[in-house]
Amino acid sequence: MTARDAKTFFCIAGTLWVAALAFIVYKSVADSPVPAAAGARGIGDSILAVLAEFGNVGMAIGILSMVLAPLANATGVMLMSLYQAMVNRLVIPVIEAHMAKGREEGRTEVMEEWRAWNERRLAAERGGLKFDESPPGEGLNAPD
Repeated sequence: MTARDAKTFFCIAGTLWVAALAFIVYKSVADSPVPAAAGARGIGDSILAVLAEFGNVGMAIGILSMVLAPLANATGVMLMSLYQAMVNRLVIPVIEAHMAKGREEGRTEVMEEWRAWNERRLAAERGGLKFDESPPGEGLNAPD
């Protein structure tokens, strides 16, 4: 049994033990005679009866949990593998396509900015004007 199986065992067994104990206590209280009635059991007798009944059930839950823990973990591994395969096949290609489209649009936008800047620079040069406009993107990564 791996550490993962042990954790799963305690989760399954703990949950079932609490549920079983609650049911047994409820059933014991519901089936017991009214305390004021003759022949009513004391609290000690009630606790012993609950523990006696829970002993067999608790043992069965422990054995069942030892069988279910590896099965639950194996099922989880299979479901995660299927999920990852679905993501790899269906989701990632869509994301990559959108990213490629965004990169292409970004490249086109940057090229347009540079073309417009260069046209303004050349026009100023032809007109003999001083051109002191910084190139596109300059100063974007400047430290504060």
